[in-house]
Amino acid sequence: MLQNGKEYIQHTSHLGKTSIKDAAENLEPAAMEKLNWLIHLQHVRGEINSCKDLIKNEIARSQGKNEYVYYKQGILLKQEGNVQLALDTFQKCLKLNQQNILILREVAKCLFEMGRFHLALNAFLEAEQLSKNPDWQLYYYTARTYMKLGNSEKSVEYAHKSAKAGKQEESYALLMKILISVRDFPAAIVVANTGVEACPDSVTLLTESGLLYLKIGQSQYAFERLSQALALDQTCAKALLGIGYITHKHDEYDVALSKYKIAVLYEPESVALWNNIGMCFYAKQKYIAAVSCLKRGLWLAPLNWKLLYNLGLVHLATGQPASGFNFACAAVNLRPDLGECFALLGHTLFELKDTENALRATKQAHSLVPTDATFTANTALLLHLAGAQAEYEEYINKFMKLCEDGHTISQEASNLVEILKANITSNINNDKIPDDPKVSSEEHDFLAPQEHPQGQVNQENSNELQDDEV
Repeated sequence: MLQNGKEYIQHTSHLGKTSIKDAAENLEPAAMEKLNWLIHLQHVRGEINSCKDLIKNEIARSQGKNEYVYYKQGILLKQEGNVQLALDTFQKCLKLNQQNILILREVAKCLFEMGRFHLALNAFLEAEQLSKNPDWQLYYYTARTYMKLGNSEKSVEYAHKSAKAGKQEESYALLMKILISVRDFPAAIVVANTGVEACPDSVTLLTESGLLYLKIGQSQYAFERLSQALALDQTCAKALLGIGYITHKHDEYDVALSKYKIAVLYEPESVALWNNIGMCFYAKQKYIAAVSCLKRGLWLAPLNWKLLYNLGLVHLATGQPASGFNFACAAVNLRPDLGECFALLGHTLFELKDTENALRATKQAHSLVPTDATFTANTALLLHLAGAQAEYEEYINKFMKLCEDGHTISQEASNLVEILKANITSNINNDKIPDDPKVSSEEHDFLAPQEHPQGQVNQENSNELQDDEV
């Protein structure tokens, strides 16, 4: 029989139709991956329980040979926090296909989260060898692994690769962080500007670049970047903290407090926020509120030396030198490499009428920062009180040398040295105590330490700043 120019055979037998259908089913078994699309759809929709049931059925139906099902099961386990079970699942998947770069990368990420950085690095490098195309995520996690292992050079190299391959905000942020940790601030600024150009709507990059400008002392550029971040996200706590710090340094305490109070609603456990709020209240002479906020921060971070330093400062302002001494000692024990802590300790001892030990602490502060005119003037004052005339004149000469060399000298330090020079012929007894009537009010007041510049970067210690500190 011909139909449309072709021979057409009509099967009239029902038995014949059934036999052909059965034969087709026997010759062409169902595809193992036929429900992969449904597993993916349920996963992205958040139908986790249904997705798990379907994965279980598919593992049984495929007799453990469906690679994608194991991959999705590992992703679900990892999202639930079961990293070890996820690692075992990914390893089962890897046995089915050892050339799968995606699975090998997930194995390495699990090892990274478990803190097994050497094994994670080997897995990442193996995945890199198998990869034929640049993979920014692979470079990104390799850079993080090298950073954990303390290899700054390699971490910078792979972070550069990641930023170049993907131009993602995560890559730029990581590269900035690494460069800041190695104190390469000019390169970090270049990366920050490049990242903002590539991702102009990234709140993270705008905020981090603003804080970077703040660390190197360029407040104007910092204010611009942080304002742009707040224009995109008014609830960005880090940007609010940075803006608040800038206004704080310009003595606009009410404006700064308004920014801090908004930020603390979204970051109630930020140590830097509670510290800055406390120092705002200190500047407004609201000492009880200042102590309350600083102790709230200390409860969150008991080993934060800046909080201890500022608590010692506030207790001195309230006439409690013994409490101030305790906090100053704790700060010195945590950071014996900082002159500011020894200077505070020296003042608390001075208030406690222990001139000898106060002089030792102040000398230690001067030895740690010999170019600081304030520490030099304080040491000269205590030597004057202790009656050590020869050393006293030596420190006066050191102070004058700092002036000649062009170092920054505060007006208070200059006034104090002028008073000391006027009294250089005075005969001071070695047993003189600090509250002797001959100690002028100007001399006594000058020993009071200044508010610690939370957020101002000391170039010698900038790599010690925590991520959430401004």
